Amino acid sequence: MRKKNVNPYLSPGMSPSQDLHIAIQLKNKDPEALQSLIHLYFPILCRFARRILQDKAAAEDATTDVFVKLWQKAPEFDDSQHIKNFLYRSIRNTCLNVLRSRQREEARHETFTDIYLHDEDAFAREILQAEVLAEIRKELQHFTPRLREIFIMAYFQQLSNEEIAQKLNLSNQTVRNQKASALSLLRKKIRAKFPLLLLSQLLLP
Repeated sequence: MRKKNVNPYLSPGMSPSQDLHIAIQLKNKDPEALQSLIHLYFPILCRFARRILQDKAAAEDATTDVFVKLWQKAPEFDDSQHIKNFLYRSIRNTCLNVLRSRQREEARHETFTDIYLHDEDAFAREILQAEVLAEIRKELQHFTPRLREIFIMAYFQQLSNEEIAQKLNLSNQTVRNQKASALSLLRKKIRAKFPLLLLSQLLLP
């Protein structure tokens, strides 16, 4: 399955009514519903898979497999929460199967499996982080183009202030100011829904 050539860090913000509409569309095997879910959740699930598998290509393959299964089971889903539960559980199980199929698993894989795949509390924390990242991606739609670009380069692409300044022909101070402004805006939005989460910790690589 090929994804459309879109910016993987951006996704359309969806209201509860839009979530329900997408769930109905998916149940009716509407390809646009699948594309909407891919745009929003593929980078999030891929991030989770990469933390487990320590392999970008394997993580992308695992995430693609999950969306193939989602499409195959599309008529079974009644609402957006059902869809999200399926996505999170499926990516975890798919990653576990990948690890089990490897002849030699490195120690970090075994440790991560024990902590993140068998510990329900740890898995719940991963789901919480995924949900917050989804909210961040939605809020980015409301940023100015320049502010959004700087935020993506800094926190998703992990570029330094100097690298961003050089690429955008800006001063280092301007980049620092823009990053601070973006974090301030996000904290106000995210704190209302997730008051106990530290945004700065979530955005660490």
